[in-house]
Amino acid sequence: MLAVLVAVLTFPLIVLSSLWFSYYRKIMVEALKFPGSSYNESFIHLKPLESVKIQINGKCVLVVNGVSSWVTIRINGGPPQKVYKIRLLNTKGEVEILNESRVFQVSLLIRFESSS
Repeated sequence: MLAVLVAVLTFPLIVLSSLWFSYYRKIMVEALKFPGSSYNESFIHLKPLESVKIQINGKCVLVVNGVSSWVTIRINGGPPQKVYKIRLLNTKGEVEILNESRVFQVSLLIRFESSS
């Protein structure tokens, strides 16, 4: 009886988590298609409290990986914006990316629209 009760209670959690992972995967795949079929790709590793400035011209997708998947960006010197996991950008200018974590490094995958 106890096994049936545990199975009935955990079944919705299993279904919901599997649905979340399938939709998360679809969101990531479609976001990576945002810059188009011809793109340039960069990988950047940011150590704790490190920042980098990049120039973008058009569509760009920023994917953050790591233990702490949070970064802060500033577009053209504007206000700081928090980014969790993924951000789609369609602008021209300079983007500053800051890893505000004091402990963990993050890896960035940046796909730029090809300028050809």
